[in-house]
Amino acid sequence: QTPRKMATHFAHRASWLCRPHLPSRLFPRLRAPLTHTLSKSHPSHPIRGISSMGSLSGGVRINIDKEAIKFSAGHFTIFSAQSRERLHGHNFAVSASFVGTPNEDGMMGDYGVMKSILREVTTALDEYMLIPRNSPYLTIEETPGEVMVIFAGDPPGTRMVFPEGDVKILDVANITVEELSRHLNETVNAKYGPTLSGMGVCSYEISVSSGPGQSAATQTTLTTASTEEGDEGKREPQGTDVFVRGAGGEAKAVSVAVVTGGSSGIGLETARRFKDMGAKVFNISRSPCPLDDVTSLPCDLSDFKSIPSLAEELRSLISEHVSGSEGGGALSLIHNAALYFSDNAGDVDPEMMDRALRVQTVAPALLNRELRPLMTKGSSIIFVGSTLSEKAVSGALTYSTSKHALAGLMRATTQDLFGSGIHCVMVCPGFTDTPMLRKHLSDPEVLSAIASNNSFQRLVEPSEIASVITDASLSPVLNGAIVHANLGQKET
Repeated sequence: QTPRKMATHFAHRASWLCRPHLPSRLFPRLRAPLTHTLSKSHPSHPIRGISSMGSLSGGVRINIDKEAIKFSAGHFTIFSAQSRERLHGHNFAVSASFVGTPNEDGMMGDYGVMKSILREVTTALDEYMLIPRNSPYLTIEETPGEVMVIFAGDPPGTRMVFPEGDVKILDVANITVEELSRHLNETVNAKYGPTLSGMGVCSYEISVSSGPGQSAATQTTLTTASTEEGDEGKREPQGTDVFVRGAGGEAKAVSVAVVTGGSSGIGLETARRFKDMGAKVFNISRSPCPLDDVTSLPCDLSDFKSIPSLAEELRSLISEHVSGSEGGGALSLIHNAALYFSDNAGDVDPEMMDRALRVQTVAPALLNRELRPLMTKGSSIIFVGSTLSEKAVSGALTYSTSKHALAGLMRATTQDLFGSGIHCVMVCPGFTDTPMLRKHLSDPEVLSAIASNNSFQRLVEPSEIASVITDASLSPVLNGAIVHANLGQKET
């Protein structure tokens, strides 16, 4: 910027901040010392600005400052009722400090858990236009498909129109690093306060930077986790939807998800859900996954000789996130790839049957073998079966056979991994509205008849199965179970 533009910029901002009538809800830090903290018991009194974390008093501070914990977003800062920035964007870097007392094993919580929390709350803001809901100088109109924003100081008739899916409207007064820090802090406190407190964290601070040398931080003091008599002072995480409790009770973050067949249908939605949870996602399929930030490794899983070299590449990519790494989290391996074609007892093609069995039984077994060394306690193996994993219908001999075999593989693997802290689950979808289903059943009347065969008179959505899969990956209590997700099919 030119000196004139910079002078104008800071003059506007200084005049706005110094106004005596400025509402305290906009910038409460002007009404109180910066060293105040956001107390869990007083969530309505946030104090923004860089705050001292105070004396450690015999405790420890864990600092998380990873390049991958960031978000890119569009915004504009409002300086006054008459002045605002033009639309632009930043790569916002996020870091955090957690203060607390180590347990008897010399640890305070799990680095993987802390990083997963930060990844989740930052991913929720990534690649959006951020709009402040609480600014008195904006009029926001939300209609189906679009969001219109009018700034009071713009020329009459000026409006900013954005696609609805590209906008996040936040409960803040302005899109500044101060307000973004407070927003992230309150989000973490509301969703994961009990989890952090249970890990022994007494307070934490989240900092947001819009560029080198300029950042703001907000601090929260947590209520100390209570310890009931007989617990021997052990703290246990309260548990949330991104953590899995492994053998011994420790919570592990799902750091990495490996999905086979993640290019479409159930696999695509599963990759999307794990990505939204903050996990690093890898797809193994012949076609690439269309999602950003999902790494695709091309492979024909029917060629089992290619799996060892594929696994070697995969191990090199994911080893820093899991096994043996400091604060490494859990690995979830999802066997979703499948082949479907019609055949029967009088019309069996041995080559096609062999190929299907390689994809749906041999490849999963080999991937289990190759990735097992990277699986820490709390990891999971999810086998995507079918209603035909435990039933059979005419005209689907190979498919039924391969899905029955996959159920046997899941049960045998559960026994082989007994006591390892790794759990196995089979999720069996009913008729799901996927490209594979519509490829083989394109007649609308046939699809309607199939949909009418369950209690809700519709096809299952791929996103619904993805939700069951991710929930299963976080639920060791389901170890060895076969879970049917079919909207309640009619028994015949």
